[in-house]
Amino acid sequence: MHCLQIVEIKPFRQRDMMRCNIYILDAFFEMYVIVGAKAQSQYGAFRTALEFAQEYAILASSMEDRPFIPISTVILEGIPRDLKAVFRKWKDVDSPTIMPTAAARVGSDCGLKRGRSLRIVPLPQALAAMND
Repeated sequence: MHCLQIVEIKPFRQRDMMRCNIYILDAFFEMYVIVGAKAQSQYGAFRTALEFAQEYAILASSMEDRPFIPISTVILEGIPRDLKAVFRKWKDVDSPTIMPTAAARVGSDCGLKRGRSLRIVPLPQALAAMND
């Protein structure tokens, strides 16, 4: 049996993210589950990340006196602009996710749009999708 472990990385920089891992990033207003390009077949780790993100968002909102529970977003490809803004010096070339090719960016100055991200559905739905 493979043991899944959640480890806090502090401080957290873009260079800490590897393409073979899954990361949960608390950006205060939003929680991100970032799935590395080479981690998309890690169903157990993905399930653990979804469960942890949901529980952590609720816990963080109550313990840190946040005015709301942060929205949670799963990033499978590309990086939304608001996530890039969390890092001091974001470089698309060092992104852990699958990034659009140059051909896909022709005619667009910003690459993938937020609509290409997968919004987290309620946990029972997300887990049911993992079982299908």
